[in-house]
Amino acid sequence: MNITITNGKGGTGKTTLGIFLAEWLCSHGYKVLIVDLDPNCSISEVYKMVLQDQNSKLLLTGRPVVPYKIKENEKGGSLSIIPSDLDLDMISNIIDVQVKIQLKKQGFTEMYDYILIDPPGTWNAQTRNALYASDSIVVVGKCSPLDFEATKKFLGKLEESGLESELCVACNSYNAQLDPDNIWGRYQSTFGEALLSAPLPRLVSLKRLSENVNYNIRANLEIRLREFVEKATLGTVEWEA
Repeated sequence: MNITITNGKGGTGKTTLGIFLAEWLCSHGYKVLIVDLDPNCSISEVYKMVLQDQNSKLLLTGRPVVPYKIKENEKGGSLSIIPSDLDLDMISNIIDVQVKIQLKKQGFTEMYDYILIDPPGTWNAQTRNALYASDSIVVVGKCSPLDFEATKKFLGKLEESGLESELCVACNSYNAQLDPDNIWGRYQSTFGEALLSAPLPRLVSLKRLSENVNYNIRANLEIRLREFVEKATLGTVEWEA
């Protein structure tokens, strides 16, 4: 399954939530591949995989690429990455389904249980490649007026694109005391059934995870983000008893 966590704006928390999902799936015995399509190399930098010879620029241009394995565990889970490249934004003439074609052609869709794609926070060729390659799309917006408007605009573009992927919206970094304008209510009234039933809380643990990917994912964090995991994976994961 291919999953993209995205928005048309940067700074919404999409990379942080992508790290959480990748680490959670790996720790629960799934084989995971991260594909970094952001020329800012944010998720690649977290995993200390910047300026690598094997990168998503090769993938986008149809050349063979070998993912870097980050970790594996006794449950059979593993985490690998195809890092980004600083020159990725120079590629402006890529057809929008090149990633989908290459992931299948190079055998990655058979090799991994989940492929998480991290595009830039802009509407460009890399983002469109990520979207057209995905079975599941999660649009993440923080609980702020700016992120709400960016999310609404981004969903409008998705509707115009005729995508067939499953879609959900996540309101991120929610704190009731910091939401006097009831932005959460605006998310609810605008996005309806596409929206996660509860906002994702402002969690210090997520920030720690983005600073140290080996930070232990505690049970209480799993519980609070369970709906996010289930929606992102289309209900295909198994939870430990």
